[in-house]
Amino acid sequence: MTFQLAPPTAQYPINGKAPQLYRDLLESLRSIPGASGAAVSSGIPFGAGAFTTHPMLTTDRSILPHDTAVPIDWRIVSPGYFKTMGIPLIEGREFTDADGPAPALPVIIVSQAAAKKFWGDGDPIGPTLRRSPDPTTAFTIVGVVADVHNTALNQESPALYYPVGWRVWPVMDVVVRTSGVPEELMPVIRQRVHALDANLALASVRTMEGWLSNSAAQPRLNTVLLGAFAGVALLIACIGIYGVLAYAVSQRTGEIGVRMALGATPVSVLQLIVGEGMRVVFLGIGLGVVAGLALGRTISSLMFGVPVRDPATFFAVAGVLGAVALAACAIPAFRASRVNPIVALRYE
Repeated sequence: MTFQLAPPTAQYPINGKAPQLYRDLLESLRSIPGASGAAVSSGIPFGAGAFTTHPMLTTDRSILPHDTAVPIDWRIVSPGYFKTMGIPLIEGREFTDADGPAPALPVIIVSQAAAKKFWGDGDPIGPTLRRSPDPTTAFTIVGVVADVHNTALNQESPALYYPVGWRVWPVMDVVVRTSGVPEELMPVIRQRVHALDANLALASVRTMEGWLSNSAAQPRLNTVLLGAFAGVALLIACIGIYGVLAYAVSQRTGEIGVRMALGATPVSVLQLIVGEGMRVVFLGIGLGVVAGLALGRTISSLMFGVPVRDPATFFAVAGVLGAVALAACAIPAFRASRVNPIVALRYE
């Protein structure tokens, strides 16, 4: 379950009482029966929260040239955020309540993509990064987490995370994880929020699944349209293959009659016609597969969760076309092989 809070900055300064407010709120939310975790972030994936990018520079070892500024998506998160959101911790540690402003050591956590961008295959734990507008503060990397699809389903963007003790945003997203129905927790969640401050209003109340579904609306429409067009194209291809091959076999009725008059059996005639027809079909399917593999990258931006060179898709389409072509060859050939040779020759 997710919602947004915007405590009045006059009452809860973002560098003063606001971080403590969120600590108290999370402690209360985590004690709700049925809640397995709670966290806050300046912007959850696909949500309406505040997030942006700013250039980061390395202060020591890096695979990049010295003082190379790299724009990185950044967010502010609380301890337990990654566990609550189901984001795996790859190396190092998560944030704790001890991580915050001076005298605490400035620390950040980076995603795998960000770590690779700065240090390649090297160890990312321990080096420091500094923000381009603020060259005086160096942030030590204490953890690496898995990449997240933050804004697009088919794109994982490099990201870094600041601890909520360092600062908070005027509007923060709150997430509560449960193994049951998320909406059932909302009455208790509202009660816990208002127990801290009756004037706090919950906004953008929605499940994480709801945010994901909303962000997938356009890709879902693209999928439906492309699926419909692909189905029509496959149907037209099947009808075309059947029509062409059936017509080609019917044109050989006289030839079939001659072969049978000279002693060919119906089975041998059937094997001959089907074999010749399927050789052309296999050649066409082979060329189609090669063309599909070559042109697959043109639709890679529309794909999510399925590779553009998915073997199952290629085998399925080739199998359907092959089955239709086999029927297109076998059915007319079978009929022709059953025709009396005299009638076939008369047709010729």
